[in-house]
Amino acid sequence: MKKIGMILCWLLSSLGFVQSGFAQSEFPYSKLLSMTTEQLHAEKFKYDSDRNQHVLRKSNGWQMTANVFSALGGASADIRPDVNDYQVVIQYGDEGIAYVAVTFFKDDTYHDLLTFAHDRGENLLETNSGKLDKVQFNYDGYSFELTRRLEEVKTTTDRTAARAKTFDESYNVYQYVIRTGVPASSPWLTRQALKQEKRDAKGKKKQSVSSFM
Repeated sequence: MKKIGMILCWLLSSLGFVQSGFAQSEFPYSKLLSMTTEQLHAEKFKYDSDRNQHVLRKSNGWQMTANVFSALGGASADIRPDVNDYQVVIQYGDEGIAYVAVTFFKDDTYHDLLTFAHDRGENLLETNSGKLDKVQFNYDGYSFELTRRLEEVKTTTDRTAARAKTFDESYNVYQYVIRTGVPASSPWLTRQALKQEKRDAKGKKKQSVSSFM
């Protein structure tokens, strides 16, 4: 638990721009763009060769990481994540890092990042669509995306309708993405692109046939 706390403090330390002068070349989590492979492994990042990315996942207490981060794949998590859970993904391309994506559940961290976007961001664009709030902006040659998504989880105390009480265990999933402009590449992405090409080809064939009707 102490190790988890130390790593989380290290990750959140880049938010210190509020207290001190903010260098032009620094921004929240910018240090993740310059860490060596040795440094990443020392901080317990795992390399996924198929997806060509380094990943660090941390979940606290008795909760399982697979459940905590199932929302990333569009599924509802079985349990409410701990406020200090987080995930960091460093995606590579053929010419370096393509993007860094930090997923977390702490409201204060989100508000700090939102303040940075409003105070320092250029070409700020804010959109809202139901359960999703998105802020896009540029800074120091990078493009950024900050999102807040409501994950709905409702639990019922009893199966008998007359006695059933529903509790709202919904929570916010936050994600902060730094994009470098380098295209992402990996064997997994290549396979996905080929699958999409096949789906598109089938769609075009059906469309060409329907044009004779």
